[in-house]
Amino acid sequence: MTENHQTEAACLLQSGALYHHRIGLQPEQGEFVFAGFKQGAFSLYFGDAPIFHFDLEGRWQRAYTRDLHYLKRLDGSIHEINRVREGSNLVLKRRMLDEAESRRLDSEIREVARTLRSDVDARTLRIESPPLAKAKAIDSAALGSFLDRIAGWDDSAWSAHRRLYNDVYGPLPFTPPSCQNAVILQATRGDAGGRSFGGGEAHPHAVRTPREFAEHLRTVVALIGGRLHQTKAVFLAGADVLRQPIDDVLGYFDAIGRALPLSTAIEHIHVFIDDFSDPVPGVELLEAARKRRLSHVALGIESGDPVVRGLYGKTWPDEAVRDFVSRAKASGVELSVLTLVGAGGAERGADHVAATARLIESLPLARGDLVFLLDDREIAGSTIPGATPLDQAAWSAQLEQLRQALSPLRDRGVKVLPYSMAKQWA
Repeated sequence: MTENHQTEAACLLQSGALYHHRIGLQPEQGEFVFAGFKQGAFSLYFGDAPIFHFDLEGRWQRAYTRDLHYLKRLDGSIHEINRVREGSNLVLKRRMLDEAESRRLDSEIREVARTLRSDVDARTLRIESPPLAKAKAIDSAALGSFLDRIAGWDDSAWSAHRRLYNDVYGPLPFTPPSCQNAVILQATRGDAGGRSFGGGEAHPHAVRTPREFAEHLRTVVALIGGRLHQTKAVFLAGADVLRQPIDDVLGYFDAIGRALPLSTAIEHIHVFIDDFSDPVPGVELLEAARKRRLSHVALGIESGDPVVRGLYGKTWPDEAVRDFVSRAKASGVELSVLTLVGAGGAERGADHVAATARLIESLPLARGDLVFLLDDREIAGSTIPGATPLDQAAWSAQLEQLRQALSPLRDRGVKVLPYSMAKQWA
């Protein structure tokens, strides 16, 4: 056994259970290469690095090269994730590549596919099959065909894809932490009343009829393609979707049921709500939606302090969210609460912490529910009027204060989790 067989690539050939079709390729010189298909995706490992992951259309999604992680979103933008140690903590630093950088990385990945295809055709690689009964080997023709598919994503192909993406989606909504990798469907677009959760950038608001939503759903399915097999969840946006007439809301769920039946990978539908004033969905709607795969509702509560909430344009009373949570729990859905660290700024920091802890503890949350502490600076599109932003030391102190104030929730089996939006791309 050679040293190469200790690499990640060699280990995956032997024990990469997720890869139902896989193969190993050993060049005369260089690292052992692993190629494998798993549900909705294809991967290439060159020794321990570089590593590339693709969807079944040949679009690359994730890459690890030059000691950096890269994520290519469905809209074509590329995010660089760098894990940086700050003191005793490992911090995720994210930046979006500019157009020139993006084109260079796209070109590099195409060249990887072309070179590997050339080596396969020249038969300069020793082929190693996976262990018998554990997986099937990828034949050379299938591997070559897929490498051609990857190499076909040139600048013109990506440009056409971005145009299609912009036609299918408007500005994307705020996406809760529970919806990582979910398929996003927009029943409503933009922000009702010009208010976005956490003071994020607001966009013009519009509501789709169930018929319009069904057409939108068809275009999303066509755009996403094989990536549908990579996720079990749908995020039904926007923040006011549950506040629409009951027949329309159930029409959205029925459209999902027709387009994405249980025979697909989709098992769960998530929604988000951050306005608990009337009209608030009742148990009848929530139970009917639960039967249609609604499994999780994320609650946007910027602060438990009514004055601080008012800075974000929210005027609902505490009792309104308590009533909604009671109805949601009666319907059997799981919940997560999203609140902000830094809300209210330096002026009302102490009030924000105390009132937020009181309100969240008063909610009938139970085992399996979650509380996420989000960084207000990552969400707000600009400085919130009436709030002086906290410096880093004060922000970190408030995070710890909120964690401690909410610690009694652990006795109910409710987890309290600090959350960075950068994790959505990690």
